[in-house]
Amino acid sequence: MNDYIIITITIASSLIFLGCTSFFLKKIFSPWLQCKFSNAKISIFQLIGMWLRRVPLETIVKAYIYSCKAGIPIDIKTLEAHCLAGGNVLNVVHALIYAKDSLIKLDFKQAATMNLAGGNVLEIIKGYQDKKLREFLEDLKNP
Repeated sequence: MNDYIIITITIASSLIFLGCTSFFLKKIFSPWLQCKFSNAKISIFQLIGMWLRRVPLETIVKAYIYSCKAGIPIDIKTLEAHCLAGGNVLNVVHALIYAKDSLIKLDFKQAATMNLAGGNVLEIIKGYQDKKLREFLEDLKNP
C-alpha cells in the first residue's frame, strides 16, 4: 500500500511540474527568445513582471521588436505604461515608423497622446503626409 501512495505522489508531482514548465515555456520563454533573436534587449524578469501585471506580452514584445528594428529607441516600460493606459501600442509604433520613414518629426509622447485622445495615429500621420505631398505637387505645377 505504501508503494502505491509513493507512485501516485510521484506521478502527480511530475504532472504538476510538467504543467508549470510548459506554461513557463509558452508564456515567458517564447517571447524572450523572440526578443533575443531580434536583438531587442529584454530580460526574463521584465517579462515575468509584465505577466504578473496582466500586460499582453505578445503585443508589447511585438511592438518592442518593431521599434528596435526600425531604430526607434522606446523603453519597454513606456510601451507597457501606454498599454495599461488603454492605448494601442502597435498603432503608435507603426505610426512612429511611418513618420520616421516620411521624415516627419514625431516622438512617442506626441503619438501616445494622440492615440489616447481617440485618434488613429497612423491614419493621422498618413493624412498629414498626403497633404504635404499634394502641396508639394501643387507647388511644382505653379512655379
